[in-house]
Amino acid sequence: MWLCELIREPAVAGMFYPADKNQLIAAIEKCFQDKAVGPGALPERSSPPPRKGNIVGLISPHAGYIYSGPVAAHGFLEQFKDGKPEFFVIIGPNHTGLGPGISVHPPGKWRTPLGDATLPDDIIEKIIKQPYFRSDTSAHSREHSIEVQVPFLQYLYGEDVAIVPIALKDQSKETVDRIANVLGKILTDYDFCLIASSDLTHFESQAAAMAKDSYVIENIKKLKPNNLLEVVNEKYISMCGPAPVASIIKLSKKFGVSHAKVLKYATSGDVTGNKAEVVAYLSAILTKEE
Repeated sequence: MWLCELIREPAVAGMFYPADKNQLIAAIEKCFQDKAVGPGALPERSSPPPRKGNIVGLISPHAGYIYSGPVAAHGFLEQFKDGKPEFFVIIGPNHTGLGPGISVHPPGKWRTPLGDATLPDDIIEKIIKQPYFRSDTSAHSREHSIEVQVPFLQYLYGEDVAIVPIALKDQSKETVDRIANVLGKILTDYDFCLIASSDLTHFESQAAAMAKDSYVIENIKKLKPNNLLEVVNEKYISMCGPAPVASIIKLSKKFGVSHAKVLKYATSGDVTGNKAEVVAYLSAILTKEE
């Protein structure tokens, strides 16, 4: 039992997304309403749908909202239609290099301008008892890959939505196997949704990014996590979250996923008009049925 409540303060509010609550809500709604890159529609929050549980996993980008937010909105809109799970497991890459190879944020609260998301004691305590899964705050203190997903979830489900944040510094196949094997056992008795946070190719031309990312997308569609890791290395693809994506593919297959659907692929160049040097973004869902 945790004696004092730990609060993880926002690290990139005012940079990746607005620090003001009302401005943040407006920014999220603009992402949903974007008809050029986004889905072009707001979720019907006044009449939330019943829980279906068809979507086990979600692949979502993590750049500033003006760049990747409309792409991310595709996945969040589809997940909302699938109903609210008990909690979300958000797995993102560790950009800072701080902390252990697999860092699980301990229980407490995860604060954003929209309020305090819940870090549930029971599930987190089960995870951090496992080998290689370390309870740690340092990897999360300045990391944005998980943080930028949380306001979308709070907008959809309320400020106290439950999340389990896991940051991966180790991007190896061994880490992917550990995530799949450990969480595959622990999550059996829970109703959850997985989110893998990743951007794709960084700082290459639009044409080069699309060519390289086609290999990543092909292996996501085929639900081939090991092949995805291999092609990222072989083709020198600067995808920042290969292990989070491979992890949720391998893990979701243990829970009946048989299909992957790409909802949207776009780049920063589609927003800025500069296609000489872009960062690429993908929104996709992993489902039990087509």
